[in-house]
Amino acid sequence: MEIIQSVIDFMQNLGAACMMPIFVFIIGLVVRVPLGALVKASITVGCGFVGTFMVMDHLAEYIGPISNALVESFNLNLDVIDVGWPVTGSFSWAVPIAPLIFVGVFVLNLILIGVGFTRTLDVDIWNYWGFMLAGAMVYYSTENVVFGLIAALITAAVTFRLADYAAPVTQHIYPGISFPHTCAIFWMPYAKFMDKIYDRIPGFNKLDADPEHLKERIGFFGDPMFIGLIIGAALGALAGQSPAEIIATAINIAAVMLLLPKMVSLLMEGLSTIAQYTQTWAQNMKFLKGKDLYIGIDGGILMGRPSVIVVGVIMIPIMLVLAAIVPGNRVLPIADLAVLTSWFCWCPVAAKDNIFRGIVSAIIQGVVILLIATAMTNIHDILAMQSGYVYAEGIQHTSALVMGQELVPDLLYAVFNALFGK
Repeated sequence: MEIIQSVIDFMQNLGAACMMPIFVFIIGLVVRVPLGALVKASITVGCGFVGTFMVMDHLAEYIGPISNALVESFNLNLDVIDVGWPVTGSFSWAVPIAPLIFVGVFVLNLILIGVGFTRTLDVDIWNYWGFMLAGAMVYYSTENVVFGLIAALITAAVTFRLADYAAPVTQHIYPGISFPHTCAIFWMPYAKFMDKIYDRIPGFNKLDADPEHLKERIGFFGDPMFIGLIIGAALGALAGQSPAEIIATAINIAAVMLLLPKMVSLLMEGLSTIAQYTQTWAQNMKFLKGKDLYIGIDGGILMGRPSVIVVGVIMIPIMLVLAAIVPGNRVLPIADLAVLTSWFCWCPVAAKDNIFRGIVSAIIQGVVILLIATAMTNIHDILAMQSGYVYAEGIQHTSALVMGQELVPDLLYAVFNALFGK
């Protein structure tokens, strides 16, 4: 157990940008990628992650102050503070049964591939925290190790299956890749269902608002970079920034719109080599019966789609309005506002990059997220206490918008707590 924990600690300290190339390299050895190509692909994946994170950190650098200013502008007075997914994730990794969950999920993934339940090989070890969240909530509410482990494994199995279900939607963009990312994948069926509803609404079904179509119709004004410029300027103005700050915000949001897709394409350049050889290897394995495999990675890669960035950024002020007017909400959105591009990624992607459809779906999803995050306040406080997290002065309760994203862990917690809660 101590050895496993030390491995987990080592991987956490490495971070995704360093850890993913290692796992990609190991997989490449298994599927017999030529050494030269494998080394290049692994390093390219690492560089792609570094570039993607740099651009996202740059976005957060500008979105953070805007979010805080908008909170003050809306004069929101809510008693549950959104501390953000990194804090919640750290609570999950800190649960005593984390080593059991880590090994259990890894082994389960291989078994489920072998029996044909899933085609996703999840190499996104960094985001195992989503499975650990389910285990942590059930473990602390029932004080039962077995129940916690069962909850984590069920979450993993559902996640792998949903990643398979969602993969065909993105294969034309990211061939051989799936997204077993609990922070977003549970909302994919909803987003796909909503897109079918829009197809039946007269008038609305004629609105074609994907960035590429807009660019064709209105030229540069439909370019994602220009859209980012306008959105950045609008957010800066709403936040009460000075003219110089508005210009800086506008230019930097435009830069994110331009650079993020390029960084993701670099990441995919490395992964595509591994995915290609993995498919060949899988087809030659008798126990897989010729089925292709998907390489499962972080769903945040979908933020490389211009439509996803646009919807996510537009949803920042909308989420603050929703927080103020949704009956029963107690959560003050702060930290997770910077990553709404990830939380709402499937809304535009499932709608074939249609921005209008994506925003409507995201608004409905946003209401539900706030209410679930509010309902999860008590267990989130318990996770914080068990992890030794000390609240800043004046803060009594915490949650995170990501708690509203984790539909399967939330449901399992509710069931286990109702039946076996202490």
